[in-house]
Amino acid sequence: MPRTNLVASLLLASVAVLAACHKSSDVSHLSAPESAGYAPAGQQYSINATPAPADAAGPIAPGGGEASVGGALAERERQQSRGLGTAYGEQRSSSVRGTRFERADAYNPDLVLSLRYNDAEGVSQISHHKTGSPYLQSAIQQSNPVTVTLRDEYGAPLSAAQVGGDVYAIGEIGARYTIGVENHSPQRLEVVASVDGLDVLDGEEADFHKRGYVVAPYTSFAIEGWRTSDDTVAAFRFSDTDAGYAAQMGKPRNIGVIGVAFFREAGRVHDDIFRRDNADPFPNRYAPPPPAYRGY
Repeated sequence: MPRTNLVASLLLASVAVLAACHKSSDVSHLSAPESAGYAPAGQQYSINATPAPADAAGPIAPGGGEASVGGALAERERQQSRGLGTAYGEQRSSSVRGTRFERADAYNPDLVLSLRYNDAEGVSQISHHKTGSPYLQSAIQQSNPVTVTLRDEYGAPLSAAQVGGDVYAIGEIGARYTIGVENHSPQRLEVVASVDGLDVLDGEEADFHKRGYVVAPYTSFAIEGWRTSDDTVAAFRFSDTDAGYAAQMGKPRNIGVIGVAFFREAGRVHDDIFRRDNADPFPNRYAPPPPAYRGY
């Protein structure tokens, strides 16, 4: 068997095993934040935990057809993954309310975490291209004191592969997913999120200048879709690339990546908390000379 097909077969088999384990395990859902919010157009809102109905509308069917081709070209296209996008799914309940938040730095986040995604075949192909041997794990990115996890509709982390320095979540067309955000710090944080290069609040190109959700200390919440009103979102569902929201909006360049930027809150108390949380017990590994030292 050619090495390319062997790598793809091994990865696809491993993904199938991981997916089966996730579906059969007991999963605890993310808890709702006490006060989380976002601020489109200069206003501020926050999440009011309203559970979405379990029997929400089903998966979105892939859109559009393809022209048929023959011979070697058709075979190459069958072997190549067209990849996944994220569709503008069914409406789901997700209420928000207002809260005030002043950033310590208005335009520069303190931390940015990202996750990439594709179907199993696509992840196998990029892995072979970049490393040849993916490391299978869950779709999680963590940097103290925050964690970002791509979760399925039941709350379980999606299967993923570490490919070089990137984590690729593995999805399936029609499957719903959410972006889980956990704040393990003693201060509030503002969270600005994007999917396929589009801001999850207004659907326009993502930018650090835009406002986002605010998550309270030691709490977590899930971003379930593109916000459509104070009370609803359009669910995130994997689709083929052409049926994805970014492609439909004429902005397909950044399909396949999810980003979450974190901003800390202004104020001396919060600055002191942040400083203490990042204090280095060994800031200098060598002994500097005293100010009056002349040498001998």
